[in-house]
Amino acid sequence: MRLVMSRMKNISFSTATQVPMQEFIRDLRFRHLKVWREADFSCPRAVNMKAVTYHKWCGSSESGPRGSPFSTPSYLYKDLDKHVLRNFSRFRLRAHHLSVESCKWHGGSSIYDRCECGEVQDEKHVFFFCKCVEVCELRMRYRGLIEGMFKTLRVFAPSSSEFIPFLTCHHSINDFEINTFLNQDSYRLLKFVSDLVSIFDTGSLSKRLALSTRF
Repeated sequence: MRLVMSRMKNISFSTATQVPMQEFIRDLRFRHLKVWREADFSCPRAVNMKAVTYHKWCGSSESGPRGSPFSTPSYLYKDLDKHVLRNFSRFRLRAHHLSVESCKWHGGSSIYDRCECGEVQDEKHVFFFCKCVEVCELRMRYRGLIEGMFKTLRVFAPSSSEFIPFLTCHHSINDFEINTFLNQDSYRLLKFVSDLVSIFDTGSLSKRLALSTRF
């Protein structure tokens, strides 16, 4: 930024013209937000890129980071345990141990071997589809978050206990719904995501210990 401003000043002095700051700022912002414009046309599951995943699933508004001027996410102002704040931030920034990310660093497949779904283990999968026992138990403990988000569909489920399986079988959860789910202003959501991250941290540690004992 300083380099750009310095160049603009040099041009201004050499040509004896005034720098149109409003146009300059508008153009600079347009250039900076190029990454989000490109992400508009990408699918997180088709393009395994952190910027696309954040833009579509975690952006703080419907228009994502390219909308109104940046504001600090509201969860950073909440009175939270440090590990909850850290885990939630890690999840949003894809700094977790889900296979979609860890396979880049530790090798192996992005498909989670503890779940028979045979899907890529990403944020969407662990929220709604993963059949790992620990994840299913956690999801049922916080099922009010999912039921509240999709309450208009609850009337079609056979019973309250079967709503989540019904939802994942009969409703195609889209990017906007994931974004809305992750941006709920709820302490329970933050705790749910933190506990979810901890489950996969434990699994990752177990795998690393198992590998280390082979040598």
